[in-house]
Parts: sequence; structure tokens; C-alpha cells
Amino acid sequence: MSELLLYIAASVDGFIATPDGGVDWLDEFQQESDVANSDDDGFDEFFASVDCLVMGSRTYEQVLEFGAWPYEDRPTYVLTSRELPLASDAVSLVDGELAELVADLRANHDRIWLVGGGALVRSMLRANCVDELRLHLVPVILGGGISLFGTDEPRRDLELLETTTRGGGLVELRYRIESATER
Repeated sequence: MSELLLYIAASVDGFIATPDGGVDWLDEFQQESDVANSDDDGFDEFFASVDCLVMGSRTYEQVLEFGAWPYEDRPTYVLTSRELPLASDAVSLVDGELAELVADLRANHDRIWLVGGGALVRSMLRANCVDELRLHLVPVILGGGISLFGTDEPRRDLELLETTTRGGGLVELRYRIESATER
């Protein structure tokens, strides 16, 4: 059975980006902490375990600003109704119903990484599509911005699978989302 995994960083107060959508605070944290000097931030192992990625168009546009495409030849599905430049032959622009997309992804991939952004994450959670949450709590309080979770979300029970302390005070929390696995 396939798994849809949300692997994401958030501030301690639950924000994944600043009010204007910026994620520069993550770069600042990495530069100021010992995370930059650590070979064990967990990302490489996680990335090696996923078959494909899915993200929203704004997140995709942010990734394009980084320069070189960081996700190699891993199939990447971008949910958008707009025409966007393709960073790689592995990138597909997808427009349609969320339920159909998820069904197609699950039929063709074993481990699916939900990269973000906030609106797509909330839609996927609301539609009961996410099986596992890997939340990286960054030791910073942003005080505002784009929230990981909306205020009108339905209740989701979580089963803690693992906690890992990383460099710089970063904590990785790994949860199974109970209601998602009880489909």
C-alpha cells in the first residue's frame, strides 16, 4: 500500500513561512546553528525513500528560485492551473481534482512526499489523504505568517512513532495520522 508523507519544517508557533511566503528564516537557522555542520539532518535518508514529490505552484516557484533543480530525476507533480516553466523532464504540471490526483499517485508510487505549500497541505489533510506527518520543529517563534494548519481543520488523531533531536535544537516528530489510515 502506498503512503503519502508530509515532511515539513515549521516554527515552534506553527508557521511554515513568513506572511509574504518567505522561507529565508530556515536558511538563517541553518547558518546560525550547528545543523549546517551536521551530516545527520535526516533529509538525505528521507529523500532516498520517496518515489515522487507533489507540491503546489507557489512552492514550486520558490524552489525554482534556488537555481539548480534539487530533486534530481524524481517524478514531481505540481498542482496548478497556470503554465509554468519546467525545471526538469521529471516535472509534470497537473490540474484537476485532488481526489483523482491522489488516487493516481497512489496507484503509481509507493512513497509520495507532500512537499507543500500551506494551502495544498491543508487541502490534503482535509481530504484525509496524508498518512504520516514528519514535522521538523525549528526553535524560532515567527509570530505570524502562513500556518501549517488552518483554524477550521477537522480533528485528526496522531500516533507518535518517533522523536529525534537534530542539531541546533531542531526536533523531528514523526506521527501516523490515525484518521488517514482508517480509510
